[in-house]
Amino acid sequence: MSEYDKLMKPLLTEQDEEFQMLLEVAEEYLKQKRGDTPQNKSGNATEIVIRNHLLKRGFNITLNPNVKIQGSGIRNDSLLLKPNVNPSKQMYASNEVDTVIEIKNNAVANQSRIIKENFDELRRISENFHFAVIVLSERKGYTHEITDEKLGNPRYLSFTLVSRRQYPSISGLYNKEAIMDMLRKKEMKKTGEWEKLIAYLKG
Repeated sequence: MSEYDKLMKPLLTEQDEEFQMLLEVAEEYLKQKRGDTPQNKSGNATEIVIRNHLLKRGFNITLNPNVKIQGSGIRNDSLLLKPNVNPSKQMYASNEVDTVIEIKNNAVANQSRIIKENFDELRRISENFHFAVIVLSERKGYTHEITDEKLGNPRYLSFTLVSRRQYPSISGLYNKEAIMDMLRKKEMKKTGEWEKLIAYLKG
């Protein structure tokens, strides 16, 4: 039995917000590939979609990609800011930041190590920071899967929103037909991590 089959979670449905995210990422990726979206201004497809969904939830999230915190050269995917802080800046003081957020479509080799090293550096700037990694979808048990254990610090939390049985062989994760095919074949499960993330960010 695969790790996916062992996972006692409900199947993803068309009504789930996480499924809509998958479709929106595929749409945004296609826009960027055609040149319809200024990627250098708004970030990659997954960052844009996750950011938009967090904004709809009322969070004060940075609106630009590659934002920095004073005292570090690290380019961050996103930051959850304190109330009333301007989300349109590129550089933030440590006392303006609540949570450092990394956003990934899926995991790749060495990603957990790199994220941990970055979080370690930022934590030296302020012990008040919170840290979160958001992964849109991943195969449970995948060698490079990002987990809390791999991040190596109880303050560094990972949230994988959709569990896949496998990586789609045709056109990958940025193709709407491939996503619909996985849904039809019941190859995706809702992890409940999106709701956990929202609760975590609300503090």
